[in-house]
Amino acid sequence: MVRYIPLGNGKMLLTFDEDYRIVDFYFSETASGNHAAGHPFMYGVSVDDNFKWIDRNQIDSMDYYDHTMVGTVNYSSDGINFENKDFVDIYRNVYVRFITISNNSGVKKNVKLFFHQNFYIYGNDIGDTAAFYPEFNGILHYKEKRYFMASTIDQNGKSIDQYATGVKDVGNLKGTWKDAEDNELSMNPVSIGSVDSVLRHSFDIEAESKFYLYYYIIAGENYEDIEEISMDINLEYMEKLNRRTTNYWELWSSKVLPGLDSETNAIFRRSLFIVKSHSNSIGAIAASCDSDILKISHDGYYYMWPRDASIAAYALSIAGHTESGRKFFSMSTSLMSGKGYMYHKYNMDGSPASSWLPHIMNGKEIYPIQEDETALLIYVLWEYFKKYNDIGFTAPFYESIVIRAAEFMTEFVDADGLPRESFDLWEERYGIHAYTVSTTFAALKAAANFAGVFGDQALARKYSDAADRMVNAFDRKFYSDEYRRYARAIINGKLDFTVDSALSSIAIFGMKAPTDSRVLSTMEAIMEKLWVNGSGGIARYENDNYMRIRDDSNITGNPWIITTLWMARYYIRIGNLEKSWSLIEWVKSHRQKSGIFSEQINPYTGEPHSVSPLVWSNAEFIIAILEYSSAYRNQKD
Repeated sequence: MVRYIPLGNGKMLLTFDEDYRIVDFYFSETASGNHAAGHPFMYGVSVDDNFKWIDRNQIDSMDYYDHTMVGTVNYSSDGINFENKDFVDIYRNVYVRFITISNNSGVKKNVKLFFHQNFYIYGNDIGDTAAFYPEFNGILHYKEKRYFMASTIDQNGKSIDQYATGVKDVGNLKGTWKDAEDNELSMNPVSIGSVDSVLRHSFDIEAESKFYLYYYIIAGENYEDIEEISMDINLEYMEKLNRRTTNYWELWSSKVLPGLDSETNAIFRRSLFIVKSHSNSIGAIAASCDSDILKISHDGYYYMWPRDASIAAYALSIAGHTESGRKFFSMSTSLMSGKGYMYHKYNMDGSPASSWLPHIMNGKEIYPIQEDETALLIYVLWEYFKKYNDIGFTAPFYESIVIRAAEFMTEFVDADGLPRESFDLWEERYGIHAYTVSTTFAALKAAANFAGVFGDQALARKYSDAADRMVNAFDRKFYSDEYRRYARAIINGKLDFTVDSALSSIAIFGMKAPTDSRVLSTMEAIMEKLWVNGSGGIARYENDNYMRIRDDSNITGNPWIITTLWMARYYIRIGNLEKSWSLIEWVKSHRQKSGIFSEQINPYTGEPHSVSPLVWSNAEFIIAILEYSSAYRNQKD
């Protein structure tokens, strides 16, 4: 399911569904642990005792506010207009909803707002407590080392006037949210087990006037954390949080702009917010905060894949936001295995995550890796250094990351100099893959460049020669005169000529010249075979069954955002900016509210499919737009 306006500060990350309900609430020092786990926090409005839960039917718009990581939501109820601005403070672990109410009805109105807290602390509803704390005039939910306190404050300094706690999803008990629907709350002060809570804030608003208030949730690891922040809460302080968070993101998002049309510039900035919101305080970058996939597989995308994170770090870095990339590189030193490769994926605290890659194949012990994940880290680190010439920051990684990985990549080769078998980037096949060869080639050239910078000429030659041998072997082994294109892989010694969008990596990572006749014919095959009938967009590969909507011989697979952007980037490289822009326009037309790009698109409806947002999709958009902008300016000059 699509997530809207992700908001985060590196330790806290919240997302909303289409009905403006909080559905993901990640919090810890590393933004680990989803304490909502897809369960909605509802929000109700009652005007003159006519109660409604706010949902998509009342919502007029939901987006980021004016180039900031502040959500803005507009809706109305019974002649009253509401504008909400949601944000997570940039410094402290506080989520805030600033609500401005306008009464244009011509008569005085009574308004009651209902705020539902539906925590599943540590991702489950066992052993939680929800209790009213008079010293906070709010409800505190807690378990072990996670504490969440919710309350309100309005323009007159007043706070909630009613509350309720209760048991949810046990027997016939649906939860205290039902208690709100008659406009009165039970005032039950404490509940344990599977619990939720509701707050009520009431006020009268005169005709043709405005009223405002703040709803907030403070997060901490203990009572003292809550108390420390709560002591600062007053109207002036809330206004300070609002002002500093808005100002920060306005400045942050304006560092590097593509200089294209206003719509593209706006989507570009929104993509920056999506990627940044998934970056935590220690450098991990999650693939997606969308927890709905848990309902399908009991595992999700809220992990750090080194591939996705490297591309995200690269996107942020070339957009001028080096802090996330620098943290990611620093973190990677401790993530690399003793043999010099990156593991499949990691939890947000850096520990190895769940993995479906086996350690044995056909009775033979293997490395459970995708080698491109190691390669991309080295490639992106070099791109960072090349852009910023940041020798002081980069130097410590030369031995701790670059040499360790480069030594592994030069040794992990077959008799021809190609990478040995590993799993492909789609995490489906074990073999020697074109994408792995391309990224490993780029990484070895990057390592050679680093060695040259640090005066290690012998290592520079070693790594460069290994890369040259690799590309020569690739030409001999992967290209077919009969098919007039490259194979996507060698699996069990046999060439696999399935047309695969990942073959675009041959040009994107510089292993082959984009105008090479063999590359041109391969890219033509991608456009011919993988352009999806009807909906448009590029499928991953021929007859892709992953999350296929239904059996249909006319649809080769679902279109993906990243694959379409890869081809846009390829056309930039051969100077066909018109074709590149048409693919970028297709991608733009399939964005969701607040600029979110999903993993896939439903080929029948054009709606998002699979997880949304996918950080990789938004990162590729950032990269493609900056590459296009540069090429466009150069062409004009």
